[in-house]
Amino acid sequence: MFLAVLGWVALGHAEPLKPTYFSSEILPSVSVADQRVALCEGRCSHDKIVLAKKRKKKRAVRKVSNSASERQSTPTLNTDYFLGILSDTKYIFLSPLRWNTSDWLKASLVVGATGVLFALDDEINNFIQDNRSSTTDDVSAVFEPFGNGGYTFPALAAFYVIGHFTKSEKAKRAALLSVESFAVTGIFTFALKFSTGRVRPGSAQNSREWNGLDFDNVSFASGHTSSAFSIATILASEYKDNPWVPPVVYSLATLTGFSRLNDNKHWASDVFFGGALGYFVAKTILKLHSNKKGRHYTIYPRISKKEVGLDFAMRF
Repeated sequence: MFLAVLGWVALGHAEPLKPTYFSSEILPSVSVADQRVALCEGRCSHDKIVLAKKRKKKRAVRKVSNSASERQSTPTLNTDYFLGILSDTKYIFLSPLRWNTSDWLKASLVVGATGVLFALDDEINNFIQDNRSSTTDDVSAVFEPFGNGGYTFPALAAFYVIGHFTKSEKAKRAALLSVESFAVTGIFTFALKFSTGRVRPGSAQNSREWNGLDFDNVSFASGHTSSAFSIATILASEYKDNPWVPPVVYSLATLTGFSRLNDNKHWASDVFFGGALGYFVAKTILKLHSNKKGRHYTIYPRISKKEVGLDFAMRF
């Protein structure tokens, strides 16, 4: 089912991306007659600054922005891609050192909400288990695989292959970023699991059993939920132009979290924090691949009947 959803997304958004040429040289000033227009081939986005609007007149500045989706770089499946996962993991791990007030506020809200749920974990667990039925078990069985790496990783690999044969750079980018988000989120999730040693609800007498460093009791945080949200956030961002994709993928991730509560595998605070972890890791990876990586510049002459000048083009 997961593969079917990914295939639908890829086939519905096949977008070939043409190669782009970039140059970092500033062309010397020459006469209008001799000046040749250097074109930026392909789908590169432009933040254009006209440095000289009219010949022999005061210089003017004009900025032209394009959509955010056009500013994105496309990862390539090679050694650099895997090395990039390691460097991005390090960046995210050290990111609190670079957080601003807004970032700390978001982190505080997540921690605060997790604390509230922690105080209510026993009551929530009792309510869900008291109302558990064959219907909720059937629903859980359908959505649990969306957070299971044994299903999601092959599905993302197939998604990449679909993008390759349909020549959809968007599908390939979404697949590669989803795999990275899944991997990086998994690293942080398992670090939390092993370092906190929280006992699962099916084995604990109450929600306050924490053993510290423990490789057997690994309830906090929910790996299924963090994985589901790490992928859902990437797909929702990459296909945000389609009004159906964000609500569908986020609903799937939410129901994955519900399956862990229904199956008595996690406490509510485990599920909430896991979902928040996957979401914010994915958002950071999207930011890294939109702004930090693949940045190129081009400066080339611009000629028209009304103006002569230089254009500055930037691709992220």
